Amino acid sequence: MGLFRSKSETFADATIAADVERGLVARYLARILERGDLPLRGLLSILHWLNDRRSYMNFTINDEFSTLVGTYYSGGFNFPEFDSLYRREREKLIGSLRRAAEETPRPEPLASNIEILTRELGLPEAALKIIGLIACYSRYDQVQYLCDTLANVSGPLGRPIAMLVGEPARNVEGLIAPGGELAACGLLQVRETGEQIGGQHGRFVIPWRVDACLDRSFADFPALRAALLGEPLEASLNLSDYDHVAEDCDLIKRLIEGASREGARGINILLFGPPGSGKTELAKLAAAAAGVSLYAAGEEQYAGRETSRTERLSDLAFFQRLLAGGEGTAILFDEFEDVAWQLINRGGSKLYLNRLLETNPVPVIWTSNNIFEIDAAVLRRMSLIVELKAPPVRQREVILRRLANRYEVPLEDHEVHDLARRLPATPAVLENALRAARLSGGGKDALERAASGTIRALSGGGARPAVSVTDFDPALTCASMDLIALTKRMVASSNLAFSLCLSGPPGTGKSAFARYLARRLGLEVLQKRASDLLAPYIGQSERNIAEAFESAREAQAMLIFDEADSFLFDRREAVRSWEVTQVNEMLTWMEHHPLPFCCTTNMMERFDSASLRRFTFHILFHYLDAKALARAYAIFFQIAEVPPHGLAFTNLTPGDFAQGRRQADMLGIAEDVDRVIALIAEISRLKPGTSRSSIGFVRQPQS
Repeated sequence: MGLFRSKSETFADATIAADVERGLVARYLARILERGDLPLRGLLSILHWLNDRRSYMNFTINDEFSTLVGTYYSGGFNFPEFDSLYRREREKLIGSLRRAAEETPRPEPLASNIEILTRELGLPEAALKIIGLIACYSRYDQVQYLCDTLANVSGPLGRPIAMLVGEPARNVEGLIAPGGELAACGLLQVRETGEQIGGQHGRFVIPWRVDACLDRSFADFPALRAALLGEPLEASLNLSDYDHVAEDCDLIKRLIEGASREGARGINILLFGPPGSGKTELAKLAAAAAGVSLYAAGEEQYAGRETSRTERLSDLAFFQRLLAGGEGTAILFDEFEDVAWQLINRGGSKLYLNRLLETNPVPVIWTSNNIFEIDAAVLRRMSLIVELKAPPVRQREVILRRLANRYEVPLEDHEVHDLARRLPATPAVLENALRAARLSGGGKDALERAASGTIRALSGGGARPAVSVTDFDPALTCASMDLIALTKRMVASSNLAFSLCLSGPPGTGKSAFARYLARRLGLEVLQKRASDLLAPYIGQSERNIAEAFESAREAQAMLIFDEADSFLFDRREAVRSWEVTQVNEMLTWMEHHPLPFCCTTNMMERFDSASLRRFTFHILFHYLDAKALARAYAIFFQIAEVPPHGLAFTNLTPGDFAQGRRQADMLGIAEDVDRVIALIAEISRLKPGTSRSSIGFVRQPQS
């Protein structure tokens, strides 16, 4: 059966040299005239259009009839004479048009490609002719002019299309409806507006992916399908780069394997997380591990321009129909939130999307940067939802080292270790930063600057400040427990489900001890401040707290909350309901967290009484005593023998000595013992809660 013919229609052999456009126009005109259901004004418009092209397209028309039709738009047109002549000449005219159509070959390879596609997609014969008409509309000017002329005189677009393809109007309207079979299989896009049948501004459009292949020759359907699908996606990362989500990756792989093996329908996997977290790469790796070919649907690069939400969904529907019934394939659809949010919030059909998720014959992996604006009914239809975050420090080290080798950026082991700790970046951010470093001829500094700029743009913060691994010295700490003995006991124990509350004045070494303990336990540190957790919107703080505990569990890290009194305050002082739920959220997570958890606070009096009972240990950090003061002078100023008046302070911390060292370096007095002690005394005197009068053992300058 040919592309544009009914059962009684034929095409000449392709070897006959003739104008394809002339044959198409002749065939469409013959169908219009054969139907005989155009009103008189419409019939005269079509005949006048034909008469104008009589010589140009070499159509045979009776001279008398031609002369009469030529006067239609001038005065004195004789309708009775026209009626008589048309009745006499109608069959002759249709016959001449049929002969003109049969003298010409059909448009190839366009016709064969559409024929193959509609047959393999299981579409009816009418679909073949409809797609052929819309394809020819944008390729042949005279076909376009004829369609526009007919559309102007024959009512809604379904009717002129039915006349042109020679099919019943009801069948045609069902096929070209927004919910019709042609749109459902992705072979036709139906726009909301447009008074023309096809073309750039028409109501009906053949998707760009299909249209680009229709004029190319293919040996068979597999070759055509391969061109339509494009190359399968290949991963650029390794499964080892996703060790932090290894269980999720394995579950995705096994789900795809089972769905492909059993031909299960409605299998949808959603990967969500911040930009650059590796969602697309994980999809590629999981598909490869499952032994299936992964194809990207709705990608702009195939269109060569920005694609609309309708076009992307149509592309997805087409892929599903094209791959249905086979084994070993899956589809990737990036930026799902763009489609889901727009479809539901801009008047689209929520039901359409739901049905798409319930009936897809091929597993689809969706990715999204933000799922919080996606309707719950859509999320409910997902078979599996996996969140991807920035990888933990240990995993970033692995990724950074491998990428540095790939881009030939020289980094020492200690530099890789330091950068992994300081750059809370996703794999994509690290890769782009390394490319920038290589192209600029830089090393560690260039990499850090490039990555920090991107991190700052994405999250509002840059690289984390470096933390020295020697910032804790037990001899500089005065606490209510023997910290060294406690640390040894914890390291020797196999139980990591414990919690610490470290309280005391600022600078006494609470956070430093927590980091030291984590290193001794072989754990990474996930440190959060109040500003990281507290949010202005109701429920957001609770969500941030939950995410912090989840991140620590996934990264196998020790979680440290600084300024914990900001969100573990006494619930008896709460004046708003969300203040109570905030504390409750924290206590709930504390009870079930399987890893070490530590809170530090300078204001123990504000703590909720129930919170204190939840901590395994409560350790109070004090100011330095005389022995610790002597150790501080030795460490910060290399003073071995300290005069007694230099050991008389009762309100100093290691942080105060660090401040004193910076001041001494600026003033050039670091080697003058008396002046160093005077400087430390001034720091002591100016601390809050200390009398501003001079301390007796410090000599005051004479005026």
